Amino acid sequence: MVELLGGLFVASAVSGVVPIVNAELLVVTAAATLPVLGVPIVALVSTLGQMSSKTSLFALARWAPTRLSARGRSLLERASLPLSKREGAVGSVVFTSAATGLPPFYGVSLASGAVGMRMSAFVLTGSAGRFLRFSALAWFGRRLGSSTLESVHGLALALPFVGG
Repeated sequence: MVELLGGLFVASAVSGVVPIVNAELLVVTAAATLPVLGVPIVALVSTLGQMSSKTSLFALARWAPTRLSARGRSLLERASLPLSKREGAVGSVVFTSAATGLPPFYGVSLASGAVGMRMSAFVLTGSAGRFLRFSALAWFGRRLGSSTLESVHGLALALPFVGG
């Protein structure tokens, strides 16, 4: 059981920085094939994995402006000044992005760090949104069940040979 949870955590973390690794598919599959884990555990482990990588992106974007030229820092400060006065609005964008994927959470994580959002606010709002998203997906996967998933997998394996 620990190995499965560890694998889900690592795969979720990787999907946070490698866009072709689909965290949503991982969550649905884990919940469908491992009903013993339960929806909250799948959602929590996936959220922790994703937020570990998204927080790393946030920190990288927070660190990067210090490496900019004076002109680049000045432009960034001017662009982020209106946002720094409205951290609640930035938090709303982070939550919405984490929960829905629009705008993409990858870019929002980088932008939040670049404009100087507090890390605690980013982690709290991002985690809440991701947990909501992954809970809904895990619930769907649990309802889907492993038998349906196996049928879809069998169909996907057969498709390349149809019409060939």
